Amino acid sequence: MNDHAEIVPAPNAAGGTQSLERAIALLRAVADAETDGARLADLMTGVGLSKATAHRLLMALAREGLVEQDARSKRYHPGPDLVVLGDLASLRHRPPAPPAPPHQPPEAAAPATPPAVQPAPPALLARPSAFLRPEYRGESIALATLLCDRHVRAADGARAALLHESVAGQTTELSFARLARDSARFAAVLTGMGVGRGDRVAVLLPKGPELLITALAIWRLGGVYMPLFTTYTASAVAYRLADSAARAIVTNGFLRRKVPRDNSRPVVTVEGDEAFGPDAVPFWSSLHEAAPLAEVARYREGDAFALIYTSESEPTPLGVSLPVKALSGIEQYMRIGLDLRDDDIYWNMADPGWAYGAYYGLVGPLLLGRTTIFCDGPYDVRQGYRMLTKFGVTNLTAAPSQIRVWHGADPDVSHQLALRILSVVGEPLPPDLIAWANRTVKVPLLDQYGQRETGIFIVNRYDPDGREDGEAVQPPSGSLGRPMPGFRVVILDPEGREAPVGGAGEIAIDVEHSPLFWFEAYANDPERTAKRFRHGRRYYLTGDRAFLDDDGNIHYRGQASDAIQMQQGE
Repeated sequence: MNDHAEIVPAPNAAGGTQSLERAIALLRAVADAETDGARLADLMTGVGLSKATAHRLLMALAREGLVEQDARSKRYHPGPDLVVLGDLASLRHRPPAPPAPPHQPPEAAAPATPPAVQPAPPALLARPSAFLRPEYRGESIALATLLCDRHVRAADGARAALLHESVAGQTTELSFARLARDSARFAAVLTGMGVGRGDRVAVLLPKGPELLITALAIWRLGGVYMPLFTTYTASAVAYRLADSAARAIVTNGFLRRKVPRDNSRPVVTVEGDEAFGPDAVPFWSSLHEAAPLAEVARYREGDAFALIYTSESEPTPLGVSLPVKALSGIEQYMRIGLDLRDDDIYWNMADPGWAYGAYYGLVGPLLLGRTTIFCDGPYDVRQGYRMLTKFGVTNLTAAPSQIRVWHGADPDVSHQLALRILSVVGEPLPPDLIAWANRTVKVPLLDQYGQRETGIFIVNRYDPDGREDGEAVQPPSGSLGRPMPGFRVVILDPEGREAPVGGAGEIAIDVEHSPLFWFEAYANDPERTAKRFRHGRRYYLTGDRAFLDDDGNIHYRGQASDAIQMQQGE
């Protein structure tokens, strides 16, 4: 049974013992801090490590659930798996019960009682997540506060929430403080148009500050953000507007031509060269005239805050609702799946109209208080290189096709890059791109698998420094990888039974033992929902075939389905 994901390869023989000793020393230091938690600076001093080494080891311990970092205080605490290990150890090493006093008269002896029953070791069917935070659970969750306002209150208001690069190479910056102010004003504009709690607002905008401001304004009202990809046809836009019963539309003059002529919903249009028409509400003018909305709406953990439709090529596109409780999985993936560190410059090239771009290029950075990087215009390799070097990007996510263009255009440019790690998603990964990343760019390459309905839940890591007896250690050919912590992934046979190692079947998520699984139903198709759970609610079916090997790797063995199309192929 594969119940956890080992994303980081084993250390090489040389230095492995030293790293283990340092990691143990860090664990002891974290435990010694007790309930107050330990600061990174204190751990560095106490253990005698550099910042880079301490951070690397702490991230490895966090991946294993042995430590976790509090998002607010930035202090490190013992992780959930360490608690489980402590419970197991206490069962083995609990001191024996004291013997009864000698020579006790029979009549004075205590009534006979059965021996104490030793509790069974906890079942570790799914690795728990270190990021199942209480602020993502419950009946009163201030989403706009989590995604923006708390970063302002933490004296980080001047930090850039967005760096927006135009096609001409001009950069504009939107701080968290400005994002908070402008979204509060635009929330008042939307309120005046009748938008309220639970209402869906269609956002047909290119990447830019207006997109972030609009999303935050919707979440201040308790609404549902519904992105529409800018290349959709007019008929695709019309279908989604009608199917979702969108309350309002936010777009610009150029894209408004895709909105149906008979549309009766209020439309906000970003000012530009195009004529708006008499019924348009100007975005910036109305925003500046509005008084900021002081209240922040509250969500329940199961409430949807985004609605994302599947491919335009599908006969009936499916609406996938993203609930607030999915923030746990988003944080888990950002920190563990992408190995996103505090000092990283992160650029997710996916368009926020796709699920991957919405989850991990828009919501994820806002959740962690990180800077989102948006780049205008169609993809261009020269623009991509300019962005990487201009901003010093260290953590990059792109599609394999985008990486292939860079590879073919200028494979020797890698010495100019600050990249520390590279991730790909959305398409099958060719072996030559793995070799290029590892040998030319000399960075680890992460390949990932997921769906709109689940987010990323399987990750492969190809690491140029992974060595064992002098040989490179890489995932086996054809492997999708291993599950992320918080997911138990199985292979089901046609009768819905879990297949043994080597047995082919359909990739499924064991819902009962996957605390980060969040999908409940499609917003518009109960029959398709039933197909996802055709063996009962215990298992979610992905539609892709695979088998499990002895080492827990999942090997893809079926025609590519929507499962690997979170980003491209529409």
